Amino acid sequence: MQSTALRYFLEVVKSGSIADASYRLNVASSAISRQIAKLERELGVELFERRPRGMVPSAAGEVLSAHARRTMLDAERATAEIKALQVPDRGFVRLASYEGYAVDILSEAIAVFRKRYPGVTFHLWVGNSVEVAQLIQDGEADIGTTFNLAPPRGVKIEQVVRRPMHALIPKHLPLAELEAVTMAQTLEYPVALPDKGRTQRHLIDAAFAMQGLVVEPVMSTNCISALRRFADTADCIHFTSAVRTPGRMEMGEFVAVPVEDEVMTDSVLHILTMEDRTLPVAVRAFLDMLLEDLHPSERGEAAKLS
Repeated sequence: MQSTALRYFLEVVKSGSIADASYRLNVASSAISRQIAKLERELGVELFERRPRGMVPSAAGEVLSAHARRTMLDAERATAEIKALQVPDRGFVRLASYEGYAVDILSEAIAVFRKRYPGVTFHLWVGNSVEVAQLIQDGEADIGTTFNLAPPRGVKIEQVVRRPMHALIPKHLPLAELEAVTMAQTLEYPVALPDKGRTQRHLIDAAFAMQGLVVEPVMSTNCISALRRFADTADCIHFTSAVRTPGRMEMGEFVAVPVEDEVMTDSVLHILTMEDRTLPVAVRAFLDMLLEDLHPSERGEAAKLS
């Protein structure tokens, strides 16, 4: 199968129609139709289901799309590695992450890596864990980090990272003196939380629900950076999974205190790549740096979904 045909096929899968694929590729619709018809003749199957609102891959089309994505990515990797033979520190790394990890870990990690390899550039996409896993599965990102999510098929878990939840408590509150707190204890004070679409909020609501309690945050938002800014200004309790060593820890005007509730101690993040993909040199080097930087207490066992 020719790379041109596969490229056209993948664009139709992504766009949902030949007309949209034609516009995005700047190629005549007839040329795209011919290439797809040729693929269908070669394989002896229909690759799309034609519906009134567009085209969706058939079962055979889903199989071919997974193969085609890997083929195209491998071709990109080969090109990048050939270029890297001439300029060893060049490359492009596409990251996808939930917001907390992007802010707390990845931003600094990118800066550190670029001091060593200034020719490597990055794109960091931030969204929810479901979206991150989908980008990895589709080959739209090289490395992904998700929080408390079982990744879909076609995704490899490079590392499971243990991230028990901590309450960030203003230093002047009595709770800040404790070695550990329960979620119920935090109800006595103003609390700021992510909104209900966030994985962290699901954990928090579950912890309260297990005790028959309901939390009413003084502020909720889908933006973690805004939540932290508000909590700093309003002097209220909020939560984080960014503490990398176990136990109580002072963090500016707050104290990070471990949360004892079982549902909050079992939280993990996953570092993901596409299954069965050979990573480009720069991507592999950045991933290795992330893994080497893990604290021993963070390390869980890597797993692979099949």
